[in-house]
Amino acid sequence: MNKYINKTHIIEALIITIVIIGCFRFTIWFYHYNSNPEKRQSYITKMHVDDTLRIAYIGDSWAYGHKCHKCAISSILKDRINRPVIVESYGICGLTSKEIYYALYDLDNFRLFMRKGYNYCFISAGINDTQKKMSTSYYQHSINCIIHFMQANNIFPIILEIPDYNILKVYNELNLRQKIIRQFSMIVNGTRMDCRQQYREALDELIKSNNYEERVGIIRYLSWNNDYENDLKNKYIRDGFHLNEKGYLILDSLIAKEILSNFSYKHRQ
Repeated sequence: MNKYINKTHIIEALIITIVIIGCFRFTIWFYHYNSNPEKRQSYITKMHVDDTLRIAYIGDSWAYGHKCHKCAISSILKDRINRPVIVESYGICGLTSKEIYYALYDLDNFRLFMRKGYNYCFISAGINDTQKKMSTSYYQHSINCIIHFMQANNIFPIILEIPDYNILKVYNELNLRQKIIRQFSMIVNGTRMDCRQQYREALDELIKSNNYEERVGIIRYLSWNNDYENDLKNKYIRDGFHLNEKGYLILDSLIAKEILSNFSYKHRQ
């Protein structure tokens, strides 16, 4: 009987130990994953002396998908500025804003892509932050680091404000483990299930507190994504998370408009 009790106690102790170790490891992972990025020394990208306007479209899966669609940016700009235009895309699916910033340094292909040198850079970052329920501070610091990198290389950054994608559908299609992590993140990071507006307000706060109004472009979601139900049908694919051809063409036209506005401003000075 005593042997049975001792064996039971040993098993219980082992289970408790495993749970404690598991919780400890999860806490360490969660802390590092959710911590704000450390700002790095910007490397120098190529400077061009020709009259070609070079535009990069970088970030997450939206940037990755952009290269598979007909790009309207170059055709719009060529008609308006009478200069050669090059648009290139580089995106990695699933990356958060901090991971995009670190990828600029740590991934050889991404670093080589940026080293080619650009005049403008559209940045699709933060959508995965919202669906993974990262903190708005995490988002602000990451975007700020990306902006600093661009400005150190005389690249005008254009930020995508969090669009009106179907954030609830994305959550509902996660597996149980992912949903548990999201719920934990919401509690720790103070984000809501639908945190899109929290992030938009955080971006506004970042822009105003750093006096970026004239130095950073923003594609506001209301300028193209303001009719929720119809937009999901007409501008997104069935997952409600990624753009279709029409969505990309509309977004491209707004990026071109933002570039034209800045280009004209520079040449008036």
